[in-house]
Amino acid sequence: MPKFIPDPAPAFTQEWKNNPNAELIIFCGRDMLLCPGNDQYSFPRTADLQNLNISALSIGNRDGIPCYAADLETLPETPANVQTVPVRLAVGYLHDSAFAAGCRAKELLHWRRQHKFCGHCGEKLGESKSDVALVCPKCGERFYPQLAPAVIVAVTRGDEILLAHNRNFLPEIHGLISGFVEAGENIEETIAREIMEETGVTVGNIRYFSSQCWPFPNSLMLGFYADYVSGEAHPDGTELETLGWFHADHLPKIPPVGSIARRIIENFKAKHSSK
Repeated sequence: MPKFIPDPAPAFTQEWKNNPNAELIIFCGRDMLLCPGNDQYSFPRTADLQNLNISALSIGNRDGIPCYAADLETLPETPANVQTVPVRLAVGYLHDSAFAAGCRAKELLHWRRQHKFCGHCGEKLGESKSDVALVCPKCGERFYPQLAPAVIVAVTRGDEILLAHNRNFLPEIHGLISGFVEAGENIEETIAREIMEETGVTVGNIRYFSSQCWPFPNSLMLGFYADYVSGEAHPDGTELETLGWFHADHLPKIPPVGSIARRIIENFKAKHSSK
């Protein structure tokens, strides 16, 4: 299984052109370029995009193969083996090291696009030669990518799980309760606050499950289970449109493969379903 090793000092370059096997992680708006395979997708290589004339960000390598990323305003003409795929669907097509490379690419490109000038003196930022930072050539300030930690929680009550339809979800999809960690909070306080604000219930016995990079645009999702304690569940009417308890044997449509939400729900189902 290929392993992704991040480049400690990413920089824009055209070196990818010199390696026909280099992987190119190309975004355009909400889409990206991928090559379909039997059980998962892969990134196109230099040989697939020979007519592309751009500088791309060196982000690391997968099993010794260098990876470069770019965000384009328009997509180039591509051969038949390269397809345009919505980025949010791509998370289900990219596995392990490819997912890690794609997340790093998207987050770094977004961060660099949003941080072109020094927040201290206004000078245009330059690249660091030693790490991932952007550096002000005038005042010396260094800026690093900012992550937004967020919790995503399965509230359970025996063989039931609390699932909600968020107004931002696709129709009929029900997922877990989630929210960002606020300044001054620890994780347990965030979980209690978010669940109370969005559902009206209190929880206890919080258990960590796993984490996942979620580059929309720069979240780190921390997954948990929590036991229902008290309160009548109801949607907040702002973020959540519907909310309900679902037995492990009778779940609604849930988030797509590749998301931590689906892994948490499927893990619950495996332990509590009688089917």
